[in-house]
Amino acid sequence: MSDLKENKQEFDGSVLTLRPDGVLNIYLKPNKIIKQSDGEDIVKGLASMGNGKKFLLLFTAGEDTSVSTEARYYASTPEANKYTIASAFVVKSIAQKLLGNAYVTFNKPVTPTRIFTDEQDALRWLEIYRNK
Repeated sequence: MSDLKENKQEFDGSVLTLRPDGVLNIYLKPNKIIKQSDGEDIVKGLASMGNGKKFLLLFTAGEDTSVSTEARYYASTPEANKYTIASAFVVKSIAQKLLGNAYVTFNKPVTPTRIFTDEQDALRWLEIYRNK
């Protein structure tokens, strides 16, 4: 993967790490309310790390992490998904699962998106999109 500039970036609300399997993990830090500016940081990180390449994204939520209304709206837009093939969100709590399912249902992200409680299930689902 020589076209990639770096394999890790950290921001106020998240840590982006390129996994050996090519999936990009976006860890949403614990005890945070993710804002639109945090989402914009993630998009800048994806652009920087991939040199314009699109990624399979595995979002993992920290304990008591939530996402603001404006961040959910932004995350569903073409602008926020220009480096995204598909997104799998792994959540830790019922509240996060409800929020995630509402995001998928009401914000209707422009790329394939699903909510999971198990990371291995999320990774298996992402594999469906690897060569698309």
